[in-house]
Amino acid sequence: MEVNDRQLAPVGDLTIFEAEEFREALLKLFANEGLVCLNLAHTKRIDTAAIQLMWAARKSGRLLVTGIPQDLQAKLAQLGISEPLSE
Repeated sequence: MEVNDRQLAPVGDLTIFEAEEFREALLKLFANEGLVCLNLAHTKRIDTAAIQLMWAARKSGRLLVTGIPQDLQAKLAQLGISEPLSE
């Protein structure tokens, strides 16, 4: 996972197997003040564990999500989530 002060750009899968690393990266990202970005352009598989972490991060009101893959949009719709991941 690529992390800098304001952006997290995971590469590959975001599943239950990567959930702890993803959680830690999100916590590090949110340690910074202001708007932060989660770029999902290089992710392959995203499961509900990762979606739950992103949804919790969304509640901060400081998250901008970019590069959302089509399959993630479809999963969100299947889960009945109609609100955007970004705040």
